[in-house]
Amino acid sequence: MNARPGHGKTMIIELQYLPPVEYFVYLLAYDKTVIDADDQYTKQTYRNRCRIRGANKVEDLVVPVMKGRGQGKLTREVTIDYKQKWLGKHKRAIQSAYGKAPFFEYYADELFEIFDERLPLLYELNKKLLTKCLEFLDVSPAIEFGSVRELDEKQLIFAKNKINPKNSRDRLQGFRPQKYFQVFGKNFAENLSIIDLIFNEGPSAKKILENSLHLKRQI
Repeated sequence: MNARPGHGKTMIIELQYLPPVEYFVYLLAYDKTVIDADDQYTKQTYRNRCRIRGANKVEDLVVPVMKGRGQGKLTREVTIDYKQKWLGKHKRAIQSAYGKAPFFEYYADELFEIFDERLPLLYELNKKLLTKCLEFLDVSPAIEFGSVRELDEKQLIFAKNKINPKNSRDRLQGFRPQKYFQVFGKNFAENLSIIDLIFNEGPSAKKILENSLHLKRQI
């Protein structure tokens, strides 16, 4: 990717659960990304949900957290509620949505192995899934996990909460989603979870990410 609009800048963002394509586009756009270890957990965000395309509709997969222990806490302290039967539901939904995708068999087992670890903390689950998806994409953006308190604000781009399910108008500039093959649906559904792109396009996913950044606009 040439002439990246994020050259010389550090992006600050939160960890998300199997984040949308847009998230990964910006990981590639900036020289460095700091994932804020002091991020405040917020409900109804991509911190604990992702969107996939099923046979009949786009659907949200939500990771339940322990009641009374989410809002008001740091994301790294939030505990996953395994008493709710979400784990099998997510795996079945992903299998149903992408079982016939061209590259599902190449990646699914490794992804499901992370689910099967039953990690107690949402932060741990999201971090492992992010690392695995970057491995699938064969990209190595500069990412640090830590506090942003001592960083030079002049070099920072604050992207926290800008990539969200509500498609807020206060979002980052420059994302131009490129269409790619999807198993279901006549019309292209943009900005789904990165696994939609990975399972459908495999090795071509990296190039699609690169082409989804509008270089003529400043982020």
